[in-house]
Amino acid sequence: MPTVPPPPIRDLEGLLAPVLPAGTRVLGYQSEYLTAPGDNYGSTMLAVTVRTAQDASVQERREQKDNSSNDDQAPVELLHLVAKMRPSSEEFLEIFQIDITFVKEAAVYLKIVPSLLALQREQGFDGEGELIDVFCRCFNARVSLDPAVEKVDQDGVMLFENLKLAGYVTADRRKGFNRELARYVLKKLALFHAIPIALRYLKPDAFEAGIHKYLVKIDIDAGLSQATLRQMMNVFRQDILRTGVEAGLAGRAYAKINECHRRQAQLISDQLTCYCTMLHNDLWVNNMMIKYDPTGQVPCSLKFVDFQLIQMDSLVRDVIFFIITSVNDPELEAQLDGYFEYYFQQLAANLARLQFPSQDELTLESFREEIDRVAPFELYHIVSMLRVVLARKESIPDQSEQDAALFFNDNLVEEDYYRRLEVTLRIYDQRGWI
Repeated sequence: MPTVPPPPIRDLEGLLAPVLPAGTRVLGYQSEYLTAPGDNYGSTMLAVTVRTAQDASVQERREQKDNSSNDDQAPVELLHLVAKMRPSSEEFLEIFQIDITFVKEAAVYLKIVPSLLALQREQGFDGEGELIDVFCRCFNARVSLDPAVEKVDQDGVMLFENLKLAGYVTADRRKGFNRELARYVLKKLALFHAIPIALRYLKPDAFEAGIHKYLVKIDIDAGLSQATLRQMMNVFRQDILRTGVEAGLAGRAYAKINECHRRQAQLISDQLTCYCTMLHNDLWVNNMMIKYDPTGQVPCSLKFVDFQLIQMDSLVRDVIFFIITSVNDPELEAQLDGYFEYYFQQLAANLARLQFPSQDELTLESFREEIDRVAPFELYHIVSMLRVVLARKESIPDQSEQDAALFFNDNLVEEDYYRRLEVTLRIYDQRGWI
C-alpha cells in the first residue's frame, strides 16, 4: 500500500451537514487508502471513518432521560464512507482531465440518477427490486471549498457509502467474470442503458436539460504529450506482433487502432440510432462491485462505480468493451453471439416496460447491424485497457511513483495479456471488424 499519507478532507462537517440528521456534530475522522496500486489511476480513493454525535439537547429529547448538557453523555456513532478525490500525480491530473471528469461523475449521482428513478416510477416500476440499483449512495460532492471556484482543487471530494463494509467485493481483474456472472452484469447493464433511451424519446426536453449536457464526448488522451502518444502506439504495434498473429492481420489491427484514435481525437460520435444512450464508457472488472447471497455463490446485488467518462454513444461500446476486457470464458469466440443476444433480450424487455415508443426499431437484426457498425471503433479502447486489466499486481508502484510511462512497462504484463490480445484480434478478424 502507499507510504505517503492520505490527503486531508477539510471542513468535512460542512460537506456532511446537509445529509446528516439535525443536531449531528462531526467530532473527527480517520482515513486510509482504499485501493491498491494498479486498481485505480484516475482518482485517490480513501476509506473514511467519521465520528459523529448528537448535540446534547437533541440527545436528551431523543432518550427522554436526563437534563444533562454534558457533551460526554452523547454516544459517539461511526459513519463509514469512501472519499473520492483527485489523483495525487500532477501528470494524471492532466491525463484524466479531472476538471471535466470529476464534474461528470458528480452529476451522475446528484442530477442524473434522480431523473432515471423518476421515469421508472412514472412508468409503473414499483415492485420490489424493479428500480435501478447499480448506483451506490452519494452523500455529497464539491469541487472546492470556495463556491466561486469551478476547477477541482485539492479540496474537491465526493463522499459515498462504503460498499466493502456493506458486503460488496471487487472481483480479481486478472481472472474476470465467469459466464454466469457475465450474464448477471449484462442484465443490469441493459436496464442502465434502457432508461436514458426511453427518457430521450419520451421526454426529450428533460433529457437535454438534465442528462445530455453531462454526456459531452471528450478525448481521454488529450492530456498526453506527443512523445507519450508515440510511445503508446509503438507499444501497441509491438504487442500485436508478439501475439504471433499473421502479418496481414497485425497490419490491419494496427491501422484500425490508429483510425480509432484519430476518431477519438476528432470527437466523432456514433450514428444516432435507438441504440444511443448514456454510456458508462469504462465498464471493466474493477469498476463493478458485487454482493453475494449467504452461500457466497449467487450474486444478489451489483454496483457500477467510476462514472468519470460517461458520454452519449452507441450502447454497443459498453457491451463489447465489458465482454472482451472482463469476461473469462475459454469459449468466448464461440459464445460471443450468445452474450449479445442475451443482452438484447434484456434491453428489449426493459424498453417495452418503459413504454418506449419506437419498439418496432428494436430487432435482433438491427442490433446485429449496430454491432457490426460500432464494434470496429471500440478496438483502441479495448486494447489500451487490456494492459491495465492484466497488469501484474506485484509490479505496480504506489501512487507516489506512478506516471504515464507505467502503462507501457513490459514488466507489468505476462503471457495471459498476449493471449487475451490474440483472442481479441481473432474475434475482430473473424467478424470483419478490421
